[in-house]
Amino acid sequence: MADKVTTRVVVAGAAEVLEAYRRRVNALLDAEYPGEYRELHTPGRLEYELRTPDGAPFPPFVTVSGDFPELVVALAWTRARRGARGSATVQAGKLVEQAQRAAAPGGSLAIQASAGADGTLEFALATRLRADGSWIGYAVTAAQHAFVLVRADGAAQVLSASDGVAPEWAERWRIGTGAGAEDGTAAAYAELDPREPIDATLLEELDQLANEFADSWIWFAAAPEAETAIERHRYGLYGLAVNEANLRAERLRGAMTRTAQGYAFESLDASARPVAALILRHWLAAAGPG
Repeated sequence: MADKVTTRVVVAGAAEVLEAYRRRVNALLDAEYPGEYRELHTPGRLEYELRTPDGAPFPPFVTVSGDFPELVVALAWTRARRGARGSATVQAGKLVEQAQRAAAPGGSLAIQASAGADGTLEFALATRLRADGSWIGYAVTAAQHAFVLVRADGAAQVLSASDGVAPEWAERWRIGTGAGAEDGTAAAYAELDPREPIDATLLEELDQLANEFADSWIWFAAAPEAETAIERHRYGLYGLAVNEANLRAERLRGAMTRTAQGYAFESLDASARPVAALILRHWLAAAGPG
């Protein structure tokens, strides 16, 4: 069986140069690579997510970068079955830096999810303990999503969150030791300006976690029609509401428990439960209804 590879490619630069680079790369991808790819571009930045049956699709990005030496191309990949991951930086058609590592430690994901009676995703979280004692996670609602990091700072807990899957921390909560600290309600909040880049190694772990969770639990309405046709059919069949982010129908109606309010699932142990509660209390409250 081929080892499925997920690759994330980020390129930053001037808009006109990026558009020219994108046209060339897309032509090569369409002609040479049978796997799926998504374009998640924002102003001043190209971002690709590719899934190929075997081998990371580096050649188009490397080849085209030779004609655009001002652009730095950052690539990160994971091999699902082997649990390996790596990264590379390319400029002017040449490899500048490369690293390869075993998969991040931490075992299986701890998951909490809830949805309304019509299937609308209220909150879903996948989290994992790191070797340094901090917790990383990916949090999703029907309209918003974010990478999250919870770490201890003395007697306080610090929660950091990104804006979507951007590679930088956008906001932070410090849950201190004063009034309300015992139940996690006391928090000093800051919107980070400037935003803080996420460490490259940590970002790879967050990407891997988010992809692992989404592959099994989440589908996005913005994904190509061919990728979501089955989920859309099932949602229509069951009379469920389609939103920007959605729980996979087989999870919603299979793994989750019916409640008076809708659907619920939890696989949190005693150590993960307070972490999930902290994220739910602070990030979800800030994310709001969409």
